[in-house]
Amino acid sequence: MKTLFKTTALVSAMVIALGCSTAAQNTHQTDLKKPTLLAKLPVAFNSPASLTIDAYNNVLFTSPNLHNETFLKQGLIKSPAVPVIGLINQNDTVETWYTFKPTDMEPTSGTVVPMGIAKGPDGNIYIADMQLWAGGESRILRVNVKQGQAVDVDVVAKGLSFPNAVAWHDNNLYITDTVLATDKGKSTTSGVYKLNINELNAEKPVTLAKYQSQQQHDSHLFETFTSNGSLGFGANGLAFDDQGNMFTGLMEDGTVVKTTIDKNGQKLNSRIFAKGMVANDGIHWDSHSQALYITDLFDNALYAISTEGALTLLAKNGDTTGAMGELDAPGEAIVRGNKVYVTNFDAAFGAPNMVNQKPDMPVSLSVIQLED
Repeated sequence: MKTLFKTTALVSAMVIALGCSTAAQNTHQTDLKKPTLLAKLPVAFNSPASLTIDAYNNVLFTSPNLHNETFLKQGLIKSPAVPVIGLINQNDTVETWYTFKPTDMEPTSGTVVPMGIAKGPDGNIYIADMQLWAGGESRILRVNVKQGQAVDVDVVAKGLSFPNAVAWHDNNLYITDTVLATDKGKSTTSGVYKLNINELNAEKPVTLAKYQSQQQHDSHLFETFTSNGSLGFGANGLAFDDQGNMFTGLMEDGTVVKTTIDKNGQKLNSRIFAKGMVANDGIHWDSHSQALYITDLFDNALYAISTEGALTLLAKNGDTTGAMGELDAPGEAIVRGNKVYVTNFDAAFGAPNMVNQKPDMPVSLSVIQLED
């Protein structure tokens, strides 16, 4: 398996300072909640990323293991960890749900880079395989599931640039492509693709045409966004509320865009819904609390966003290893019951306004208790 991720070299080269502030503006702040340690992960998991809930109410999470090279150099691991999908069961115990096999690997890069994850209406699990840093062709993978167990993996779409989050609404799979085009320091064009479940055929995967311009692109491109170009990272997190509204996080702008969709699945309009974060990452909707939950990767913070777009800061801390459950470059959060589960992605991009300074051990998952 080829080396996947040189955190500082690959990403900090794209970074231009986002500004001096590391505190969200226009944010309602109550007494902050204290994250606690759910688990210190074994060496098979070194960069927990995205989350979903399966048909049995287990929390599944991807771990592309992008810190292999860093941890090898530090002597913290003896060999590269193969990308995996983890499971948090009903007792909050973590186990390995699926380890990617040699036959799953992208042929050119020799690896899988599993980022976004979502349960489909067919009960199978869909994964964004983000190959941009690995040198292969980015893909959408379907993990076929029987009685809650992963059976095998199919490629159902390819041709994306930087597929990040995946989310289902009705029978359509929506995928953020974080970098369609970028003019470093000036603007980033990103977007959301929409694929119907009937198109996702392992015998003939959807092949998306490379994005050329706002006028020339694949017909599956559902929405595009222009952000400030400071990171080169645009559309990232993605979620749908109970009314079918789509929420897309623009990472480098620190904003969330709300897209209204009609009953036929056609886009009506998009507008800025929430703003004031530094560099937000994953998003999930919780029907019980009627709120979005979103992480700020750069600011070591977790927010809830109301249906009116008001930000409430739930948790925030300084640079940490995450050993006691503190947030450590949190990648995504999801609610199950009255708990918020948070992956500590532990990335360090070398940006002056990023709290986390280096990936380190232990790699951890955090949990935050909500009021009943």
